[in-house]
Amino acid sequence: MNGEHVLCEQHTLNDGNLIPVVALGTSRIPISEAIDVITTAANIGYRHFDTSEVYENTAQIGEGIRKVLLLGKVKRKDLFITAKLGPCYEQRGDIDTSLRELLAILQLDYVDACLLHFPVQFKKTVKQRDATINWGEYLNGICDHEQEMEGAVKIGLTRSIGLSNFNQQQIENILQKCTIPPAVLQTECHAHLQMTDLVKFCQDKDIFVTAFAPLGSPGLSKYGSNYKYFTSLGNSNQPCDIYDESIVLDLAKQLERTPAQILLRHLIQRGIGVLPKSSNPERLKENINVRIKWNM
Repeated sequence: MNGEHVLCEQHTLNDGNLIPVVALGTSRIPISEAIDVITTAANIGYRHFDTSEVYENTAQIGEGIRKVLLLGKVKRKDLFITAKLGPCYEQRGDIDTSLRELLAILQLDYVDACLLHFPVQFKKTVKQRDATINWGEYLNGICDHEQEMEGAVKIGLTRSIGLSNFNQQQIENILQKCTIPPAVLQTECHAHLQMTDLVKFCQDKDIFVTAFAPLGSPGLSKYGSNYKYFTSLGNSNQPCDIYDESIVLDLAKQLERTPAQILLRHLIQRGIGVLPKSSNPERLKENINVRIKWNM
């Protein structure tokens, strides 16, 4: 499995900023554990932390980052913080307001990358974390905020901008209108969901793809009926079992790596950044060690 795009520890974005290719995904890290997970991960070597205002642990993630910086071993310039803005924006100025609010929660002056979390916007009456409603009834149009995102770069609230969960047509629409192109696309991508066409399109446009759920998405069905709005998989009650694939097990044995490392390295060799999630110190070490260059 020799990849054409073999990444080292960092990748240069289309705006010249450097992004670590391995990030810690922070969704579903329990609030009670979040501060310790961030400090532990930083001690292990993580420098890229992925956050979102729709995650319920954002304040604790921010406190963990603050503790890391107070210890003095890691400086702010050494960290790369990605922040995703949720979909409840109807009026001009909402992006600026929400990003400033998110920065206050994270206790930061700026983020390194600000992404639009979803390609749609909801009416402001919707609570972003309410997974019991039929979100499809509350759609308020396609997200169209590239000018405000560019403004956030110009005033220093974020160094880079990007997208999350956008498809090729939606990205093309933005590229036709923007003056600062998106530097990052975050999307679900793993061995069972390769996203080959979308990845190639982004790489041709010099947009860096980062993969959430790089180890698959087992357990997402517990979120109930709204799961269908976030996946095109047929049966949401059938979690991915990538770890059991014979090729993964064979490569892990042959290369003396874990199945998780094989799956992460596969994406990195395709030129894709990875955002694995874990609160287990040993797994945190295991996941970040894939940034060291070795090929399959």
